[in-house]
Amino acid sequence: MRETLGTLAVDDEAHNRLRESVSAFLDTGGSLTAAAERLGCHKNTVQYQIRRAEQALGRPVRERRVDLELALAASRWLGAAVLYPLPTA
Repeated sequence: MRETLGTLAVDDEAHNRLRESVSAFLDTGGSLTAAAERLGCHKNTVQYQIRRAEQALGRPVRERRVDLELALAASRWLGAAVLYPLPTA
């Protein structure tokens, strides 16, 4: 799972928001508008979050979609047990 999520597997609020945005985007068939409605934000916010998630993944979110959706679901269900702790400086 950590291999699939890359740095999206970091257990903090910022990465959690990215994971939620990607989940909503994929669940709505790749609709920024529908994902934004689900998340209660503007579609430009979702678009920005998707770009950030793709940078963290190193690939488009639609690539290896099933693997990504399963890893996102596991991170929701299992939380800290499967996520990386927030790095300390």
